[in-house]
Parts: sequence; structure tokens; C-alpha cells
Amino acid sequence: MLASPKAVAVLKATGALEKLYSPDAGTDVFGTLLVRHWDAHSGVSFHRRAAHVTIAPEREDHRLQFSGGVGARERIFVLSEAPRGDELSEVAPPGAYYEIELRNDGERTVEIASYAAIRLRGGFQNATTAVYDASTNAFITSSEDQPKTVRIAAASVPALSYEVTRDIAKINRERFPGRLANATIGAVDDPIGIFHFEHRLEPGESATFSILMTFAVDGEESARNALAALPASDTALEDTRSYYEETLDRAVVITPDPEINRGVLWAKVNVLRSLLLTRQGWCFVNDPTETTKSVCRDTSWFAFGADYVVPWFVRDSLMRFAEQLTHDGMAIEWYDSKTGKTETYGLDINDNTPLLILALRHHFCVTGDREFLERIYPHALHAGHYIVSRRGRRGLVWCHASGTGSRGIVGWRNAIQGYRLAGATTELNSECYAALQAVSLLAEELGDDDNRVRFAEHARSLRAAINEHLLDRSRGVYYLTIDDAGYPQTDLTCDLVFPVLFGVAEDDVASNIIATLSRPEFWSRAGLHTLPRDAMNYSPVDGAGLLGGIWAGPTFWFAAAAARYNPQLMTEALAMAFKHYADDPLRYNTVPGQFCEWLHGETLNNQGMMLSPWFAPKYLWAAIEGLAGLASDQKAVAIRARLPSDWSWIAVRNVGLRGENASWFSARIDGLVTYATAPITSIDPARRYEEDVSDDASVTGDDVACVALRRAGGIAILLGNTLDRTVATAVTLENGAGLRPHLQMRSYNSLSGKWEQHDVAAHRLREGLPIQLERHGFCVLEIGY
Repeated sequence: MLASPKAVAVLKATGALEKLYSPDAGTDVFGTLLVRHWDAHSGVSFHRRAAHVTIAPEREDHRLQFSGGVGARERIFVLSEAPRGDELSEVAPPGAYYEIELRNDGERTVEIASYAAIRLRGGFQNATTAVYDASTNAFITSSEDQPKTVRIAAASVPALSYEVTRDIAKINRERFPGRLANATIGAVDDPIGIFHFEHRLEPGESATFSILMTFAVDGEESARNALAALPASDTALEDTRSYYEETLDRAVVITPDPEINRGVLWAKVNVLRSLLLTRQGWCFVNDPTETTKSVCRDTSWFAFGADYVVPWFVRDSLMRFAEQLTHDGMAIEWYDSKTGKTETYGLDINDNTPLLILALRHHFCVTGDREFLERIYPHALHAGHYIVSRRGRRGLVWCHASGTGSRGIVGWRNAIQGYRLAGATTELNSECYAALQAVSLLAEELGDDDNRVRFAEHARSLRAAINEHLLDRSRGVYYLTIDDAGYPQTDLTCDLVFPVLFGVAEDDVASNIIATLSRPEFWSRAGLHTLPRDAMNYSPVDGAGLLGGIWAGPTFWFAAAAARYNPQLMTEALAMAFKHYADDPLRYNTVPGQFCEWLHGETLNNQGMMLSPWFAPKYLWAAIEGLAGLASDQKAVAIRARLPSDWSWIAVRNVGLRGENASWFSARIDGLVTYATAPITSIDPARRYEEDVSDDASVTGDDVACVALRRAGGIAILLGNTLDRTVATAVTLENGAGLRPHLQMRSYNSLSGKWEQHDVAAHRLREGLPIQLERHGFCVLEIGY
């Protein structure tokens, strides 16, 4: 999937475009776009002899090799740019580009006839009309069920001929069908628009053309204006690439494990592809092209990772939910991003309410946005009071539900049809405890001492009630729930992670929960089962995988929870879950780098969405706050990296924190020590620096990490080896011209395990200082000048 705030493109494994979706229209505006080529003289179809796929953050390329030395590159991307304007509500018009480059690698001249065929109806149900506009080389299309939603498919060069037809098989013919009729057919159910191009290529020559798709939901004039505003293909691609590069340069996590490094990078890509700007404002929906519902639970979890990449989006999307609590103070389940309709499923309490409070506080803690805090505090307080009002028997928070599925499940597993999970669930109560604490801390921040004390006491008493009534002391784990009949349900599920995540469990119980969730029955080589394989109600596929399938979210929850108690399991969970997406895509129905929804518990095949938006930010959150140890929820931001025993270093760059950019690295030097820039003030002043100057430093070899921090009079540099073998590298300071001729340097190399003092000539740093690094090892340089 490729996306911008106004358009979502779904691609086929063949390289063709499957469909283009409009969040504003709430449906697909175009169906499949497919390109075929023939030898113009013989009429014989060019058949693929080889294909190579490149999946990049901003595009997807398919390189094809045909017989006779003819080759092609098909490139698809969606124009994406940073939002602009005071409200960040100005974005690029919707534009999907399908670019075709033909080349002649053979020894004879070839003439290539090409058809580009597109299903013009999209997801509309009624008759569709298409006309051809020669001035823009475009099919202009509308359908009777949304006549003002006008779509344009335009060619970058004039077509030799064109046609609108119902002959869907014309593009699949083995022999070239010849020139098209230059005619349209009026209003029909499923019209196919076809462009015809021909190119004569001498040996070594190439030719490029593209199809550009755009649309507007308010008439033809707006659609034509959108087309006129869209840049040419090469400019659009460069703009999109620049936007991705600038965003992906934020919150960079570098570890000895390349799989986790790639996971963090692609998590940010997935986040960017999920952002939609609709009539209701910025939001994301769980399944673009299939639903227009934006869910509070998922938006709240999304915030925990997205705060480090797109905080402006988090602010707007959370405010939308905070400002439409029910009259009593409960968060809604979802709103429709097209119509604004809301839904609560008739529950008297839900997990959306505490999760929203927690996300609001997280956003404030990361950004330090005081205006946001003052605006959301009354809503957070209102929601906190509602949680307190739902405390009932035994001091626990109770959800009373008589339905099943979405109307009978309080929590994240509400997709299980015919199933009820209500009463006093451990998941809900753990989240409510953390939310009440959060309200107290927000009150403290604003000097509201009465509510600070009141909600701190509510939180303390709820935690005590959870540990008295929901903890099964005979097993050292928590019940799934106490149902309305007062019966404790003892099911072992991945939900055991919640009292650890939210600070309910004491250390001994938390350690036992992590050990329980680490049992082989809970694990596959792709992540954590939602139920263990030896459970009586285990099913690898039933209940949308929530009764034994593998959802990435719980795997990342586990990673975050295990960070303090078993860092080895944390890193294994992060690496294996991401690696699975690229292991065997054809077998597992996955896309490399794309966080899919859920896997069959036995075959490990993806059974759900190809991209599930709310999982990627959880990965980023687990890496930054679990693995790298950022604690942004304290008055003084702290770092407590949790490294497995076989790791000796980790680095993080360019994290936006409270109005400043922070970078840090942690390394095992007589214990684990951290070097950091502002605003991380809780570390030893001797290792506190003013700015990240990593862009001024470089190393030989793509597999060696380099992070450089500078302050007046000194630079600290970490070199980290991500390979499974010892490597030699050289570090260079590009901006070293101002250094005095002779410098004092001390270095700590994990290969020797000791500090060494050096006198270094400045020109050595400008030319390249050689260093040897052991497998997955590091070297820290402290340079005084």
C-alpha cells in the first residue's frame, strides 16, 4: 500500500495497480490499472522472462525483462508532501503516478505497442460515464451514485489512440489488437479506459511515459484544478522522496541487530502511509479502502509511537476524540471519518476511555505542549471522573454487557463474534489504574492540587483492589476477568501483559507473567500467539485470530513489558516479528516492510489486512521506550536502556522532546553509561552534550553506525558494529577544519575492554582515523579541543 493524506493506492503482486481509494469519497475512485506490451510489427506479446521488485519507502518498482532484449520498469508512487498552513490542513492534491520506462537492450531496432488499461468505475455501484479530453490526454469519469466525485486518468504524452470499452479482455490478448476506436460508450456498469502508445527504440534507447490519476469530490472543475496543480512525474517523485527522507530521519534507532534497525525504519514508513486528512480532520482508519471508521482505541495506541514521528498528527487526531466524549465522560468507540457518525456499542465503560487519557498525557510528556495540556485537561478530568463512577463491586471497574462481539467485549479483542468478555477485566482495570494516575499527574502539572491528591488516591485504591481480587495467587498471574456472575475466568491469554505494561503487578508477579508468556506454547517464529497452543479453546484461525492466531500488537506489547525483566526476549520478539514479513512473502501472503494484521496460528499466513496501521507505531514505541529506555513521562526525561546480555551498545538520534531534538547512545563501559544531548538532563553532566553533529562524521562501511555529539570543548563519538564479524573502519570528521593541530583523545573499544589515552593530529580526523570493531562491538571516542 502507498498513500498520501488524500489518496490510498493498493498494489498487486504483479506490479499492477489494484485500486485507488479516496478517504473523502469513502470508496475506490479507480480500479485496476494494467500495462501490456506487444511487438508492433509482428503483433506478438512480450512475455516476461524475469522480474525484480524494489520496495522503497516512497515507491514500488518492478523491473521486467522480455524476450528480444526489451526491458521495462514500472514504477508506482503517490505524491506525498509535508502538510502546510496554520492548521496543517493544506496538503498536496491527490495524485497517483504509474510510470513506465521502456528500453531496448538488444542489438536491433524494436517498435513497441503498449496499452494502459484502467477500470474506471472504481468502487461505485451505478452506471459510470467516461469522456476523453484530448487537451489533457485524459479520461474524465463520474458515476451516477456520486456524480460530483470526478476522476481523471491522464497520460503524460498524447495517446496514439484511445477507447472506452466493456471488453475487459482486450488487454490480455496474445496478438496486438491494433489501433483503438477513439470512441467512448456512454453510461455503462464497468467501463474500461485504454490508452494506446507506440515507441520506436534503437539499440540502447529508452522511452518513458506515465499515467497520472487524480480526483475531486466537489465537481469537474476541482478535479481539473487538481490535475493542473500536480507536478510532472520526476518532480513529484523527488518531492515525495524528500518528504519521506526528512520524516524517516526522525527517531532513528540503531542497534547491533540489523533486523530491528530495519523494523524501526519501516515502522515509520507504515505510520506515514496511514495518515489521512478527511472532512473530520486528521485521522487514520484500520483498513483504508474498506472502512471509514476511526477507532479511539487504535488512535490512542497509535499516539505512543507516532508522537516521535508526526506529533502534529497525534495532537489533531486525539483532540477529535477528547472533544466528543459522551455526556457522562466516556470515550466513543469510533466516528465515521466521512459522515461524523459516532458509536459506543452500548457499553457502559470501555478501554477507549483510559487509553485516550494515557495518550493525551503521553503527547504532552513528549512534546511539552502547554497549550495542548490546558485544552485537553478538562476532558481528561471528565473521563477520569467517569472511570471512578464505574468502580463497583470489590472496588474494581466493571463493564456490564449483555451482547457479544463488539457489544459484549470490553477491550482490544472485540472482533470475536459470539464471544463475551466483560465484567471486571484485568485489561480494563490495569488501563484504568494507569489512567487515574495520569489524571493526577496532569493535575499536578497545572497546579490543581485537589484533583492531584484525589486521583492519586483513586489510582492507589484501584491498584490495591486489582491485586486483591484479580490476582490468582495460586498461579502468580491475573484472571482474565471476573464476570458479572462473580466467577473468575482463568484463561491464559496474551492479555496477561497488561498489568505489567501499566505498572499494576509487583516485580515478582511481573517476572512470573513474563516467564509464563515466554512458554513455548505461546510462541511461533513469527511472534506471540493470542492464546497458547495447549489451551482448551485454542484455535489458530477462529475469532479473527484472537483465539490463538498471531497479532503483531501483542508481540510488541510483550516486548515493551519484557524490557525490564528479560531484555533478551524483548529483542528476539522485535526481530522475529518484523523479519517474518520478508521471509517468504508468496508463501505467507505478506509484503516486506509492511506490518500486516494477523497470522494463522499454525501456517503463519497473513489472514487479515496487508497493512494494519496501529501495529507499526507500537513497534517504534517498544524500541524507543522499551529497548532504548526513554522515560519521557517524568519531569526530568531519563534514559534507562535495556540491553540483552549479548549487546554492548545502542544509539538513538533526532527524537523530538519538549521542543528540542535529543540524541543519545548507551554503551557497556564499566556498567551501562549514556551520553546524551538536551533535554535529557538526568544523566551524568560529564557525558552531557549540546548538539548532535553526526552529519559531520562519517565512517567507511554501511554496517557501522556512527553517532557524534558535541559541546564546547569536546566531541563524543560512538562507532557500533552491526555485523556478525570483526570489521575495520575509519571515522572522519568532515567539519574538523577548526580543530587545533594536536588533540587529546581517549577511546574505549569493547575489543580491548579498557580506556586508552591518545594524542591525535587533527588532520588524522579529517583524513580518517582507522578503528577495528569486534562483532557487534563498539568504540567510544572522547575528543577534547
